[in-house]
Amino acid sequence: MIKKNLFLLLSSFFLAGCFAQSMTLVGSGAGASQGRLIQSSFSSVASYGIKQTTGKFPIEHVIAREKQRLAKKTSIIEETVIRVSKKQIEVSKDKITPIKNNIQSKTKKLTKGLTKAKGFAAENFKHKPRFSYVVK
Repeated sequence: MIKKNLFLLLSSFFLAGCFAQSMTLVGSGAGASQGRLIQSSFSSVASYGIKQTTGKFPIEHVIAREKQRLAKKTSIIEETVIRVSKKQIEVSKDKITPIKNNIQSKTKKLTKGLTKAKGFAAENFKHKPRFSYVVK
């Protein structure tokens, strides 16, 4: 009894792949029992014919078409993001350029002022100290 149950359990694991392949024929039988004999048989025949002609099941064709559609949509979104980013960069450059020029002009003014101050100090403080700071 235990050997029989163990054999049934193991055979169900090993034959699981065979079940999926033969399910197409069983599916048409299930449809026939519900009164859709012509529809379910035509569906199975069409699916088998498409598989033999193209090498893919109809659902694989649908999946491939959806992948292409999604790839096209993502490329359009990517192009849009790149275009908008370039516009934003140009706008930012236009805003930054006047600020940069203003900073450069102020830096030049400060440099001129420091140069004048150094020249003034060098010219006006040339005298020697009044007292000697040398230790005797």
